[in-house]
Amino acid sequence: MSGMVNLLAMNTTLTHPVDAFLNEQTPSRVRARYRALSEIAKTDDFGNLDADVVVIDTETTGVSYKSDELTQIAAARMVKGRITEWFVTFVNPGKPIPEEIQHLTNIHHADVADAPTPEEAVQKLVEFVGSSDLVAHNAGFDRYFITKHEAGAPLKANAWIDSLDLARVALPRLRGHRLIDLVHAFGTKESTHRADDDVAATCQVYRVLLAAVKQMPADLIHVIAGFATIEEWPTVKVFQYFDDLNTEANGGKVDVFNLKSMRYNRVKSLRMPGKVDAAQIADPYFESPEGAPDTLQFPSNEVIEAAFDATGMVGSAYDDYEARAEQIEMSQAVLQAFARSRNLVVEAGTGVGKSMAYLVPAVLAAKESKITVGIATKSNNLLDQLVNKELPLLNNALADKGGVSFVPLKGFSHYPCLLRIERLLREGPKFVEATGQQLHQAPALAALLSFIEQSDYDDMDGLKIDYRRVPRYSVCSTSHECLRRKCPYFGTSCFVHGARLQAQSADVVVTNHSMLFCDLQADGGLLPPIRYWVVDEAHGAEEEGRRAFSVEVSSEDLQRIATKVASEKPSQNVFLRVERRFGADANPQEIQPGNTGTGGEATATLYGLSAKARSAGVHFAQAVHFYCMHVKDLLYYEPRTGANKGYERIELWVNDEIRHGSIFMQLVDHAKVLTNSVEQLITASQELVAWLEGLEGAAALQREIAATTLELKELLGACETVFFSPTPLYAYSAELSKTRDRFNDKLCAQMMNIGEHLNETLFANTFSIVFTSATIAVDGSFDVFERAMGLNSSEKSQADYLQLDSSYDFDENMTIYVPTDMPEPTEPSYLSKLQKLLVAVHKAQGGSTLTLFTNRREMESCFKVVQPALAADEIRVVCQRKGVSVKNLRDEFVKDEHLSLMALKSFWEGFDAPGDTLRTVVIPKLPFKKPSDPLSCERQQNDSRAWAHYVLPDAIIETKQAAGRLIRNANDSGSLVLADHRLVSKGYGKKFLNSMPSKNIKLMTIAQIARDIEERAK
Repeated sequence: MSGMVNLLAMNTTLTHPVDAFLNEQTPSRVRARYRALSEIAKTDDFGNLDADVVVIDTETTGVSYKSDELTQIAAARMVKGRITEWFVTFVNPGKPIPEEIQHLTNIHHADVADAPTPEEAVQKLVEFVGSSDLVAHNAGFDRYFITKHEAGAPLKANAWIDSLDLARVALPRLRGHRLIDLVHAFGTKESTHRADDDVAATCQVYRVLLAAVKQMPADLIHVIAGFATIEEWPTVKVFQYFDDLNTEANGGKVDVFNLKSMRYNRVKSLRMPGKVDAAQIADPYFESPEGAPDTLQFPSNEVIEAAFDATGMVGSAYDDYEARAEQIEMSQAVLQAFARSRNLVVEAGTGVGKSMAYLVPAVLAAKESKITVGIATKSNNLLDQLVNKELPLLNNALADKGGVSFVPLKGFSHYPCLLRIERLLREGPKFVEATGQQLHQAPALAALLSFIEQSDYDDMDGLKIDYRRVPRYSVCSTSHECLRRKCPYFGTSCFVHGARLQAQSADVVVTNHSMLFCDLQADGGLLPPIRYWVVDEAHGAEEEGRRAFSVEVSSEDLQRIATKVASEKPSQNVFLRVERRFGADANPQEIQPGNTGTGGEATATLYGLSAKARSAGVHFAQAVHFYCMHVKDLLYYEPRTGANKGYERIELWVNDEIRHGSIFMQLVDHAKVLTNSVEQLITASQELVAWLEGLEGAAALQREIAATTLELKELLGACETVFFSPTPLYAYSAELSKTRDRFNDKLCAQMMNIGEHLNETLFANTFSIVFTSATIAVDGSFDVFERAMGLNSSEKSQADYLQLDSSYDFDENMTIYVPTDMPEPTEPSYLSKLQKLLVAVHKAQGGSTLTLFTNRREMESCFKVVQPALAADEIRVVCQRKGVSVKNLRDEFVKDEHLSLMALKSFWEGFDAPGDTLRTVVIPKLPFKKPSDPLSCERQQNDSRAWAHYVLPDAIIETKQAAGRLIRNANDSGSLVLADHRLVSKGYGKKFLNSMPSKNIKLMTIAQIARDIEERAK
């Protein structure tokens, strides 16, 4: 059975409401388990767990434990799934209810005016609850607000079972675990944000969750049941109950949990034979193995055209499909690029349908030639969209031909590391301090184990656990830290390497730009040999490539390595762990490496080598300390203007003046001391690794030391580039924290021209690369992109170009406004005028406006003035403040058609809000890079026209991306307000306007713009 079968099985027609809420890669066996839960919940007996429980929910004035208060309490007594009595009351919080909370909960000041005080309400609740267990969704929140009052203190003794914990542990494959998600997934009662409605919904969901826990493997339930006491984690009561039932049913025998066995049993049936490299098939002297084609084969133009017919492969997949000539033209161009081994650059405007346009020829080429084709995207959001939407559609359409096998592939840090998780299990869950709270690790570790049990090779990006309890770095590895063949989980059991094995047998591998370019840096060690690539969102490829090819000396990384080699704690210091494992207390029979004697001699040798390594580690840590202290000296060069005031971090261009100054020269001396200590540590580590060779049980420690040695060698190379042998190939910079005792500084060397590097790596080892995006051309020209990516500069990088206008009528549907009476951004009156513009535009549109800022201070200043000015007109506007979840903001904005949002960089691209949700986009200031940007400064030094060659086109592309937020389907229409007066006053303004998707451009005063928008909005 092929390892791809699971991918085919996952893309079945939806047959249960829960299917719409499951991660698309959920294995069929797990999908079936989830589908059965509703029926099990109706009939099963859950004993004491629902014989008499009180389900509770509260509403408050906010989420601050310090300053917020109750506004409503609702509770229902439930007996065997039936609600027998209710307790519901509003609560007078003694303070105003914020407008956002009133909107969310529909609880207003009039509702609570005559309500009991919190003390009075809680006292009545205590009488209602008695000694019953309590169930709540996110129980810690409700428990705090109830028991912080003296009258509620008795309820601290009750068990508070958290239905959110149960959902995360038993149902980790769901995309979300909000109450409303669970309600919809399992077909129970609709939920609002009123406490009484939420309680009713929780009552129904609770039994489904009990059924879900009951269906978990007995050994997994058993290990979770032992993670904590009820006092430490009250929800463990549910797992202990089912563990007791399982033990009783098993004649008193306990199912002992073994992570290695669980994982092996999960993946042992998967078979993943690798495909033949396309380069071998193309080699006329290569003898193809049985079943592989003798030559590379590609579909015809007619096959591509038929795929986009209404009854074809693509057309039949959509209910409202309409053929688009631009989509067919792009698809055929991609086919020809593959067939002719040419590179291709395609700008495909919004509405062309570029994803399907490149997927169809890629998939058909992969299937006909029996090779693997690669897709690389800028963001994991688009990666997930391709894997969860477009490719499943093609898989279903090609079911009669065996379907399409596809694998998403991300970096190491996206996957669970079983060895690290095993170590956590050995140590046992405990309380950890996070954000000033003591949090137990049990619920997070339980959910992680359940995810592993229910997964093949999925990444963790969709896993919803509290990473404050179990930090992500503690359950994931890195490329450096991975033990590879020394690890007992290496191969098919490992998530990372199993996914890579799976990728070798897939038709399509979907990854991100970062992985593609990091693979080039690793000489092809991260991805299968793929000769045909589509690079989507290619406007971001140069930046991501530069990031991958850059070199840095990071204070944080230095301190992390120093901890590994110099800490006094054996749990952190690898050399101390070697001594503990093979020192005087070890079994002498285990210490018999062939060339170092036996018994006492071997122990003496070990201690000698270990002492040398530990001493080298201490010297390294001392050198690290002095280096990190003196990196801060570069703050001397901080510009004395007010531009950096209030910002915790600054970025400096390390130019010749700084490099030859006394401060930097002293830092170079510290770097020399550092590198000398690194060389000594490498030597000592290598000697210890050699001594451990062949020792039973030493493989993991040996690999850990070897991995650290590899990091140290890379550090030597980075120091050589940054400090000792700088070259014109790089632009040098320092990122510094102004906080003196916070060592998160780094010195960077950014590659100036990645195009030359790509010619030696990417283009030299591939047959065809298709670059595509909705925004590549600048004023109708591809010259900037060609220069950036090194295209047409060698035989292998020859490229063709195709520009396809949008299938949508942008001139009709998008009106671009440029205010003629705005001041220049540098003028004192600019900010107040911008605030007046924003108020006028919001009122004219009636909300549904997205304002995209380049500067946080400017955004917050505008919000402070604009928000209260719009409140009188009942226009809600929210702001992307620090600490606010971007995902929650996006969800809220898309859900509320009248809401307006002020946001920063994360909303400039990759954000879809179709329909009336978004009617106007305002861009206050053109997104030029800061004049102090180190790369720009270095370019300016070498090219007098660098601003026009690099900074200007980058800003145009970014503005085109932002403009693309407005029109997401054929029925969308709206207004784009470009509020930067430089579009009128500067010569480059025409380049911006000529690059916009709509030619319907109006130069008007602010008042005229507001009237025109208001008229169009009617």
